[in-house]
Amino acid sequence: MTPTQRKIFKHTCIAGLILLSIFQYVKLGSGIGDEYPKRPIRVVVPFQPGGGSDIFVRIVQKAINDYQLMPQPLVVVNKPGGGTSIGSSYVKNARPDGYTVLCLHEALMVAKSNGQSPNGPDDYEVSAATGEFGVVLLVSEESPYQTLGELMEAAKANPETIKFGVNLNTPTHFTAIMLENTLPGARFRFVATGGGAHRLAGVMGGHLDVIILSVGEYVMYQQNGLKAIAHLGRQRVESIPDVPTGEELGFPVYSENLHYWWFPEGTDESIVTYLAEVLEKVMKTDYVLERLEELQIRPRIIVGDELLERIDDRMEVFQKIKPVSRIELPDFEKWAVIFVLAFSAMVIVNQLRSKKVEGRQVLELRLRYDFAFGTLAMAIVYVLLMGMGILHFVGATILFVVAAGLFLTQFDRSKWVPVLEVALLMSFGLHFIFTQLFSIDLP
Repeated sequence: MTPTQRKIFKHTCIAGLILLSIFQYVKLGSGIGDEYPKRPIRVVVPFQPGGGSDIFVRIVQKAINDYQLMPQPLVVVNKPGGGTSIGSSYVKNARPDGYTVLCLHEALMVAKSNGQSPNGPDDYEVSAATGEFGVVLLVSEESPYQTLGELMEAAKANPETIKFGVNLNTPTHFTAIMLENTLPGARFRFVATGGGAHRLAGVMGGHLDVIILSVGEYVMYQQNGLKAIAHLGRQRVESIPDVPTGEELGFPVYSENLHYWWFPEGTDESIVTYLAEVLEKVMKTDYVLERLEELQIRPRIIVGDELLERIDDRMEVFQKIKPVSRIELPDFEKWAVIFVLAFSAMVIVNQLRSKKVEGRQVLELRLRYDFAFGTLAMAIVYVLLMGMGILHFVGATILFVVAAGLFLTQFDRSKWVPVLEVALLMSFGLHFIFTQLFSIDLP
């Protein structure tokens, strides 16, 4: 084979791979049709594994798989952080093809109503609300606050000293504010800790004084040295009959929630309805009924007009609660400095070169600051384009690889075709690998 023939053969193979990747990308672009779903549906849970929401979704996942309620399985994807905004933004910006859905309770409404997040119910197509659950106030068994009355009096006598673990701008945060409002002068020191698993670890480790968990989470973890001092519902719960309600103790705060299923805005109505019908079947299976009874979750499901009315009512309630800025956050500055120093050290080590000077081996540091900072700037733009939803993964990757490739080759015309080939192959090829082989959704 001559050099010309080898070159033609190489470019033909690359072109074939690119066309195949593009075909798969276009083919996967729509989930609408009689055969939906054609591949696994990703359910984004914006919390760490092990919390109440994560457990509930995995119960639904197992029921769908065991009872074969769908031709394709659910794949749980945990995306914690940002007070649930990371996970909710991920789904909001996903392709509305029916293969990405968010399972999130009223945290979505809370964050929107107080202006802490741009994502609200209007940015999604809601399918159903499932599994109604109540919450309890928990302290350590060794806590000096063994009753709700003692806790509230201490919060009034020493404002902003009792560490209350909350997930920022979620129902746990707003429930704590409502609890403060029942006793004038009482103020907690709110600590942003994330989901239920992190709050549990915080109170068990002595880093938090009081937390809120669902009744199911408490039933599951109560043997870990936890004490429930109040159930924030309208009546006591059978599984913990000795735990009084907040109203009985003189602090009338009610917090009952459901798990809502949100598709990206623009998802076909038939897909939204399809999932609601599947969830209705799920809530009637023996397995789900047994597990929800163990966790003290009502197997309730709300769809249609009733669901929309409930969302409107809850938004009205949350908009009346004024958020506060008394939040203790992690030391972001410290971690940013550590990251920058570590990254700089890696760059310097990578650029060290050895050469002989007067018969001795010495190290020489050769840095191309123009390449380093230029590529870093393009990488930042690449991330921002996807993070802000301006471009999807494929478009942003093509733009980044082409720009970086031309920049690093100093705009050598002979390199333009290979750079474009690499850009197309990486963007469409990686999209296919991540979405199909690893079931990872991309921006």
